[in-house]
Amino acid sequence: MSEAGERPSRWALVVLALVALGLRWWCVEQYERFHPQADRPAIDEASYDSWAREIAAGEVLGREIFFQEPLYPYALGAVYALAGDDPSEQRQLARRVQAVLGALTSVLVALLASRLFGVRAGLVAGALFALYLPAIWFCALLLKPGLFLPLLALFALRLVGAQRPRDWFVVGALAGLGALLRGNMLVLLPAFALWPLRRALALKRPKRAALVGCAAVALGVALVLAPVALRNQHVGGRLVLTTSGAGTNFYGGNNLDNPYGVATEFDWVRGVPEHEAADWRHEASRRVGRELDPTQTSSYWLEAALASMRSEPLEHARILLRKLRLALSRYETPDNHFFDWDQRYVPLLNAPLPRFETLGVLGLCGVGWMLRELVRRRAAAAAPELALVFALYLATIVLTVMSDRARLPLVVLLAPFAGWFVASLRRMASEGPRSWGTAVALAACSAWLVLTPVFPPQRRAADLDERDHNLAVDLLREGELARSGELIAGLLERHPQSARVNLLAAEHEYRRLRAEFDAAPRGSPPSREQTRRLDVVLERLASIERAGAAQERYRAQVLHGAIAQYFGRWSEAERCYRSALVFDPADRDTRRRLALVLAELAMQQREPEARRRALGEPQQILEQLCAEVGERDPVLSGELRALLEQIRAAAH
Repeated sequence: MSEAGERPSRWALVVLALVALGLRWWCVEQYERFHPQADRPAIDEASYDSWAREIAAGEVLGREIFFQEPLYPYALGAVYALAGDDPSEQRQLARRVQAVLGALTSVLVALLASRLFGVRAGLVAGALFALYLPAIWFCALLLKPGLFLPLLALFALRLVGAQRPRDWFVVGALAGLGALLRGNMLVLLPAFALWPLRRALALKRPKRAALVGCAAVALGVALVLAPVALRNQHVGGRLVLTTSGAGTNFYGGNNLDNPYGVATEFDWVRGVPEHEAADWRHEASRRVGRELDPTQTSSYWLEAALASMRSEPLEHARILLRKLRLALSRYETPDNHFFDWDQRYVPLLNAPLPRFETLGVLGLCGVGWMLRELVRRRAAAAAPELALVFALYLATIVLTVMSDRARLPLVVLLAPFAGWFVASLRRMASEGPRSWGTAVALAACSAWLVLTPVFPPQRRAADLDERDHNLAVDLLREGELARSGELIAGLLERHPQSARVNLLAAEHEYRRLRAEFDAAPRGSPPSREQTRRLDVVLERLASIERAGAAQERYRAQVLHGAIAQYFGRWSEAERCYRSALVFDPADRDTRRRLALVLAELAMQQREPEARRRALGEPQQILEQLCAEVGERDPVLSGELRALLEQIRAAAH
């Protein structure tokens, strides 16, 4: 067997890179050709996409303390700036850049495994990652793993090989960049800063040189994070190292309403990233009875989660255990996307290539075998360091929210152990029954851990329906009534009591009715059938307004207000919009709608003085909206100013 520290040949790495790139490029091509959301980025993808386009257009500094880690949208913005102004072309270029980065990650994994375990293990590890289907799939998604995976692989490679102060400085800089991509890396920065000292103590080396290494790591971290912290201080008045979302993220994965600690929507959060920070802050402020700033909001939710842990320690221990099992389970726990749902649209994802049931089992076997060799003092000196990085990273994602994209970086750290285990099988067999007996026992334990289901059987169907719901929302927003109607009908059949589905069905039916009314001759009354259908819509909305969760009530009130406004029921529309603004006082579209309704009600006043007084409130609302929007959205700003001038003219 080849010795640890040797590198694969250049041609072997080129072949590995080409195979990895070819598969990822193929996946991207299929995704863009067949996937219904290729040009409809949703949730975090939509947030990063719009943020990156703002950056590409010159809006670099921003206006608030970062709520999401900023490095990915800034990198995406740089790619978008190269692609021109067409959003579709921008996304296409970004996905291909991510395909290249994915191929680079495969090479880095091969080099990492070769450094620890030898060339054969390195090539196996690199091949396993190159063929790993979830990693191939994520290259098509505009999400952070596209940049974080190569950075993590490079970080691990430099960490296990660091010797001199400049090596440790690079380790610190890479760790700092990682913290700007994933918040859990921020938690690990102190451990990485002390890594040189930990190594010196473990290997009984001089501590003075180790302390210099610690200082070099800290310097590298500081030089990366300092500009971000100063930027947050400048725009938000608070010295925040990276983001203000740590507390909300911790609460999201550690509360009794979320027994599996997975990505979920809360009653007070609309599920739209551009509103997410404001929604968390509004709810925290409501609970404490005073207005909180972003850092105070984060502290509130962190303390809320810790208080719950103190009051219900056993149940929170079960939640953590479930998240640990999910992190090591074959199931790709969905977040923005769901692998099993995307398989419907991307044929390559159905290929018989490795998934976590393969790489996870082999990787855990390799970690177990490394521990055996460590006891026998035959393990590579740096192998335990990579295992420790794996364990630390695993602990951080178990402590926060579990999802497929949170788990994916673990594969980068497991692949070298998987490659080593496969490369060592021949030697294990030659060492006799004790050796291969241990290997079989490790394989059985790892297979049980990875293959045993964590979720109940119906969970997969629910996750598939969640993606159908999200797609239906996008299609409905774009006016594709036929396609969205098919999805909504299926959802309504499977979930007749769901408030979310009934709300979606109500909006779909209202849009159909409105299209019919708009096409009819002016002044023609609705038919009896149309009246019946409208009554069904309003009954659904009334039921949700009475018994739905806060977020669902808000959406129902806005839709009810829009229907009342369309039919000229101005007082009813005013009541609905005012009720909706209790949930979100800052929502600009609802405030604009309320201003229009109030203006219509004011114009019904016969006395000029009463009309002038009644027009004061809509005028004030529009003035506030004009000040908030400014010149950031010229189209909306122009519409608001035109409305404001009309109301001012009516008032005089």
